[in-house]
Amino acid sequence: MPRTGSNPQDFLQLGGRRLLITGASSGIGRSVAVLAARHGARVALVARRGDELDLVLSELHGEGHLAVPFDVTEFDAIPDMIDEVVSEVGLLDGLVHAAGIHRAAALRQATPQHVEELIGVNLTAPLMLTRAFRRPHVRGADPSVVFISSAASMVGEPGVSGYSASKGALNSLSRSLAVELNREGIRCNTIAAGVVQTPLTQGLREMVGEAAWGEIASAHPLGIGEASDVAHAVLFLLSPASRWMLGATVAVDGGYTSR
Repeated sequence: MPRTGSNPQDFLQLGGRRLLITGASSGIGRSVAVLAARHGARVALVARRGDELDLVLSELHGEGHLAVPFDVTEFDAIPDMIDEVVSEVGLLDGLVHAAGIHRAAALRQATPQHVEELIGVNLTAPLMLTRAFRRPHVRGADPSVVFISSAASMVGEPGVSGYSASKGALNSLSRSLAVELNREGIRCNTIAAGVVQTPLTQGLREMVGEAAWGEIASAHPLGIGEASDVAHAVLFLLSPASRWMLGATVAVDGGYTSR
């Protein structure tokens, strides 16, 4: 007989849990959705591009999933969007904010609009999403919130000051929310992701050129990762298996921040 707990689903205990995932049309968000559904979770996919969401929806294992075309910078509409999701899938056990934007620009090229766009998606949106998620009629009995941050929030790098600042603020937001929301039984943690293969990073590679990309890759001792490398860590933080983790920023970055 197999050992008790040898099945990954037994360890994570995600079967039947209901999750809302932003940025679910591609990259890390998509990978989280696919893996969560494979582990028995019911998933609400949120992103701006409805056609891309439908493709992801078709890839999900199981039934009862939902695609929700929505722009997370429509801050005032977030509570209504979440209420609609709950009416379709039931009380939510997890929120993952994987939506994000990256803008590489030297300081001399930075503009107020550039910074506002970064802050809007990378900081204000997760704050407003969590505010709506915490309402008692929305969340389940053992809810968990996970933000996707960046290893760039933990080290200094040229040309990404605005982006790094927005993700560093996200780490701080997570710690403060963790303390505040723990009173209500909600856990909040963050993943600081290194560079993984996504459409976004493919665009970065084309922009900086192969020589600079080689330097980026060499800065990750374990090499450039896959979206699933981060997604597995997200599932752990969503699951009861991580019940003793609160306010943590976990580096899942191929060793980038260990240098």
